[in-house]
Amino acid sequence: MAAVFGGVEGGGTHSKAVLVSENGKILAETDGPSTNHWGMSLSGGEQKDAIEKIICEMKNRFPKLSINYYITTDAIGAMATASDRGGIVLISGTGSNCKLVNPDGSQVGCGGWGHMMGDEGSAFWISHLAVKTVFDAKDNLVKPHHDVTHVKKVIENYFQVSDLMGMLPHLYRNFQKSHFAGLCQKIAEGAKAGDALCQYLFTLAGRVLAQHIVAVLPKAQQALLTGEQCLPILCVGSVWKSWELLKPGFTEVLAELESTPAFKGHFYGYNLLTLRQSSGSALGGAVLGAKSAGATVTLNYADNAQVFYKHSFQSSQ
Repeated sequence: MAAVFGGVEGGGTHSKAVLVSENGKILAETDGPSTNHWGMSLSGGEQKDAIEKIICEMKNRFPKLSINYYITTDAIGAMATASDRGGIVLISGTGSNCKLVNPDGSQVGCGGWGHMMGDEGSAFWISHLAVKTVFDAKDNLVKPHHDVTHVKKVIENYFQVSDLMGMLPHLYRNFQKSHFAGLCQKIAEGAKAGDALCQYLFTLAGRVLAQHIVAVLPKAQQALLTGEQCLPILCVGSVWKSWELLKPGFTEVLAELESTPAFKGHFYGYNLLTLRQSSGSALGGAVLGAKSAGATVTLNYADNAQVFYKHSFQSSQ
């Protein structure tokens, strides 16, 4: 019987599962609800104790489901879907995370600590910043950079409240991270319609996402920074659908690297990529799972990812 490998991508909002053959053919795939780190290629999949407990529980509950299990983060799963040579994965969905994967397999991370400690540049972070800006303006605590009228109306419509006092249940008793993060889509719509504050919030998000790249870059091996191809940065998550809104802040931060002594002459530019595969990091999870079991799944990486933005420090594109 031919071997079949399964992968699960679990995030804060939804999950994907895929079955793949040894030749890389996707046999089946499906969507599901949020699983976070309770799966196979998942956000939060770096805690060794938790991983051991999950695998043990899976074997106990479903003894005939699989011979072997392998658990890693959604970031590493995404990179395994896009390339076998490494790069940077920058996730901005409900939450955010950044992972540098070197050609030798070594990894360096920045972020991924959850909404209490981070998630900078994510949909939740943008939503929270929008709400916080309106609250601070109301309290005269911080003067907003732009008029808050539109954003205040968007917040009230999205959460179905008549004033800011009505927000309290959503911040405490009825708080749901994924629902709160959903406000980001409305902020994006406002930015595209020309609201200055909405545009400013996405500019800030672009800056802080780029700062994740700056944070891990000193640990990048030279093979990733030079050569025929520029540094590959795989962008994962729904916030990247608003790239044109993130672009001003993102490119501004990375442009500063051009004159940084540590990188000048050693870092020639970067390519932003997105996954073509609807299965996302689940496919990479299956590949890594197969590898951990001593098998190989062959993928055509050119079919799995595409470049949507290029920047060369010699000539901007």
